[in-house]
Amino acid sequence: MKSKKAPGNDGITVDILKAGGTPVLIWLKELFVEMWGNERIPENWSSAILIPLFKNKGDKTSCDNYRGICLLNVVNQQLLEQQAGFRSNRSTVDQIFIVNMIMEKASEYDIPLFICFIDIQKAYDSVNRELLWKICRHYGLTDKIVKLLQLVYKDSNARIKINGDLSECFKMDTGVMQGGIPSPFLFNIVFDFIMKKVLSETKIAGVQLSYGKNDFCHGRKEKYENFEVLSLMYADDLVTICNSREHIETFIQVFERITQEYGLTMNVNKTCIMSSVQSKNNVNGKTIKNQQAEDVQVDIIIRNQKIETTQSFTYLGSLISNDHKADKEIKTRITKATTAFNSFRQLVWYKKRISILAKLCILRACVLPVLIYASEGWCLTKVQEDKISVFYMKCIRTILGLNLGDHVSNSAVLNLSGQPSVENIMRRNRLRWFGHVNRMEKEIGKPSLTKKSYVFLSLGPSTTEA
Repeated sequence: MKSKKAPGNDGITVDILKAGGTPVLIWLKELFVEMWGNERIPENWSSAILIPLFKNKGDKTSCDNYRGICLLNVVNQQLLEQQAGFRSNRSTVDQIFIVNMIMEKASEYDIPLFICFIDIQKAYDSVNRELLWKICRHYGLTDKIVKLLQLVYKDSNARIKINGDLSECFKMDTGVMQGGIPSPFLFNIVFDFIMKKVLSETKIAGVQLSYGKNDFCHGRKEKYENFEVLSLMYADDLVTICNSREHIETFIQVFERITQEYGLTMNVNKTCIMSSVQSKNNVNGKTIKNQQAEDVQVDIIIRNQKIETTQSFTYLGSLISNDHKADKEIKTRITKATTAFNSFRQLVWYKKRISILAKLCILRACVLPVLIYASEGWCLTKVQEDKISVFYMKCIRTILGLNLGDHVSNSAVLNLSGQPSVENIMRRNRLRWFGHVNRMEKEIGKPSLTKKSYVFLSLGPSTTEA
């Protein structure tokens, strides 16, 4: 359990529990044994304090643009380490990388690609709890575990906290508790159950990838099989990839119907479709160099609303463009990093009493991650790399109190600050992530989807149906 986290409504922090030592451990053991045997839990474990957090996009006066986070008692953080929710050794970088690799190969082979970024409205808050307990049993959870989970959710209530003021209590009859340790696991098994229903009815295979062999990424005894990618999920973030308008429309229509049956609702206003840029052909069907075909219009109507068609979309924090160029993403990253850097300008950078070393640590911790987020999967041109380097060097010069008029070279600035170049930082991150992806094969017993996506040799329209 991490220290310095906000307490629940009992006021007990993680730091207090850690400081309690052996006596607290013995007391907690007795408490858990009693709960397990009597199937009763403390009443305040079913109560939560909701703190609305703005999503940093949209109208601040709209409740839809806020995310509710519960401050629950975090004693049970060690009970369910085997969470099937946020899978270990995986991150948003993996999903972003897979989407980019598929788009890169589609561009290389000039294959049509239709990508739908699906948003689910209040996903965590909309789960039908009666259905949830049935699905838990379907996935093999024992009746004892299900009963204890039901006790936590029985008569659950919450209060909203804004500027220190608490609202009246209100009941929460649906959804999983945001901030509760089992919640990602509970939501993911519900979503997994729904997705299996969708896939079984759509019978769409997605895009087909040809897996390579006999190269530095594959062993001689490794099996080489083609594989298909239709959907990628990260909690409630869903992206669907197809080769035709008909397939993407079929998937969306089936997904809409089945999610409605199970209590979830697709947010049509925040769902977008993006088609990849293709080369323009002449009357004989031959490709015309340096010319692009007109954007394909995809008209899909859900609940009398047309799903928006876009040329770019921010997926898991990374801007993905239909032309598969990184220029817009680099511009966005520099803009966000500039905002992060300027937020410290008066508080840190201009304060002489703060040491240079401390300022550089803050730069590495608070600004650099914003600048090079998901850079493990970037494939940049020299011009794009230089743009990132210019911003990075500007930050270091500001911290050191230098400007261009001082005529100090970039290499001298780096030597003076003791910092590596941003190019070397990105290369190091790529190599570390490359090793991480390759090591995953030993842990899961087969090549991960991420590994397959960066070593597959070709991409083509799927010819098989699930």
